[in-house]
Amino acid sequence: MKRRLRALVLPVLFLVVTAYFVFNAINGSRGIIAQRHDQAVLVKDRQSLTDVTARRDRWQARVDALHHHAIAPDMLNEQARAVLNLADPDDLAVPLHPAPAPAPAPAPASSAPAAPTPAAPGRPHS
Repeated sequence: MKRRLRALVLPVLFLVVTAYFVFNAINGSRGIIAQRHDQAVLVKDRQSLTDVTARRDRWQARVDALHHHAIAPDMLNEQARAVLNLADPDDLAVPLHPAPAPAPAPAPASSAPAAPTPAAPGRPHS
């Protein structure tokens, strides 16, 4: 019996070590599951980088257009009027929302003439 037990110790030890390495290969910090998570984060970060790069390029084009040697007069005029909230006398203003309709006047309750209002004290009645 002792001999059988000794014969099983070494294979069981190797089995435990192998199970440890297999477990870490799947669930460890550098395992298959962590690698899939890292790939998902990488895809999201690449999309974010693309968006930020496009935004930076748009701003860079605007900054380049504002250099002293390359200022476009139309762009300068447009930006100045937008910042100052001004309009050119030749501009056509189109309201985005229609003006509210005036409320109808209330109809008289009776056909009798309205009673005169009393004059304020010390003031003549006209």
